[in-house]
Order: sequence, then structure tokens, then C-alpha cells
Amino acid sequence: MPQNKTIVALVSMFFGAKLKGLCEQAGYEYKGAIGPAGTLKRITEFSPAIVLLDLGKEDIDVPATVASIKNATKAPIIAFCGHVATKELQEARDCGCDVVTTNGAITGSFETLIQQALTS
Repeated sequence: MPQNKTIVALVSMFFGAKLKGLCEQAGYEYKGAIGPAGTLKRITEFSPAIVLLDLGKEDIDVPATVASIKNATKAPIIAFCGHVATKELQEARDCGCDVVTTNGAITGSFETLIQQALTS
């Protein structure tokens, strides 16, 4: 288990509250971010163990956002969105996100996905 127990998240407001609770239940401190620039600021500030990326956010360019996160940290990236958003899911895989999953899986199997990301 990493010493740093912070998770930085670029997520929609809908998922923010849900993921904050899941992070806290798993023993992590949740740090939400507004936009890609806010995510990079949070990464610099907190050196997170994991970065969560909601691919359903309308204001992000997935390849550019993932590249900037990867340039800022070695922390694994867990990317997620609705199961019908196959283009975004594939983009995240192609960009090298460590775990790519659906909204249902991120909320239903959160701790398992965290462990998967940390050991990938």
C-alpha cells in the first residue's frame, strides 16, 4: 500500500460526492479538481497515489488530458465513463490509462479497482 493516501479526481459533480465517500471508506483522502489545469495543480500539490478521470466530462480532451497527467505524475490513472461511451473508453486504453472501466464498475468495485491500479 502506498504511503500517500491521496486520490486526485477530475470527475463530474454527480460522481464527485459518490467517489469522495468511496475514497474515504477505502482510507484515502479525496481531492477533487476543476478542469485539467486544476487536476495538474492538485497533482503537484498532493503527489497522489492515484488519479481518477471521468471520461464523461464534456470539457476534457481525453488524449491531451491523459498525456498531461502522465507528464505530471507516475501515479496510476483510473479512467471511467458510461458503458455506451465506447469511443472514450478506447481512447483511454490507447492513451495508456492503467485501469479503464465503466461508471457502474467504479462505484461497485472501487477498492478492487484501486488495488488493480496500484499493482498494474
